Formats: sequence, C-alpha cells, structure tokens
Amino acid sequence: MLLLVVGLLGLVFAIRGRVRGGSGLMVAAFAIMLAATAAGIAWQFVSLDAAAWIRTNHLSVDELNLIFLAVAIPLDVAAVLSWLLVALAVVKGGRPPRQAGVPQYPGGYPMPAPPYGNPHPGYGPPGQQAPRPPG
Repeated sequence: MLLLVVGLLGLVFAIRGRVRGGSGLMVAAFAIMLAATAAGIAWQFVSLDAAAWIRTNHLSVDELNLIFLAVAIPLDVAAVLSWLLVALAVVKGGRPPRQAGVPQYPGGYPMPAPPYGNPHPGYGPPGQQAPRPPG
C-alpha cells in the first residue's frame, strides 16, 4: 500500500513538474511503478486461490511454480524499470538547461568564454582603441 501512495504522489508531482518543463521520464517511472504495484497487489489476491487451481485443473507443483514465475518476473522487471527511470530522470534533471546560440559540450554544459572574455558594448578587442560615445 505504501508503494501505491508513493507512486500516486510521485505521479502527481511529476506531472506538475512536467508542466513546468520537467522530465517526462519521471512521469513514466511513476506510471510504471503504479501499474506494477497495482498488478502485484491484484496477483496476491488471485494467488490466494492456488489450492483450488491444483484441485480443479489437476496442476502439479511444477506447473504451479511455472505460473508463479511467469507472473513474478514481469512484475519485478517493471519495478526495476521504474526505479531505473527515476534514477535516469534525476541524473538528467541535474544538468543545466540548454540555451539557444550558446556552444555547449556534449554533456549539455556551456563552453567557456573565448579568450579575453566577451567584449563589453562600446569596447573593441584588446589592442584597439574603443570608439567614443556620441555626444
């Protein structure tokens, strides 16, 4: 139940953050977490009737183990995927946003200013005389 609450709150906050330019990965992560948790809870209720499955369908213990394994693996993979997406969204969210027209390194960080810095308005490059303001 705690995972359902965390998933639901996380989804709400991730959607709010997405509206303000946040990562869609976080929304996907919490949606997968909610779906996997709800499916896991439903599976627990369905599997309570495993004794009746054995009697009515004449299942062996190996067949029952195979059924439980076939359900458990996708649920665990979905849970791991949701946490990986959360981690990826957190790492991606720590980078500064890209700015148009600013050269950037491949990681998304701005490149340093050229030598001598950016000239101030009204001043030329070093070694040249600055133009006089009108007046």
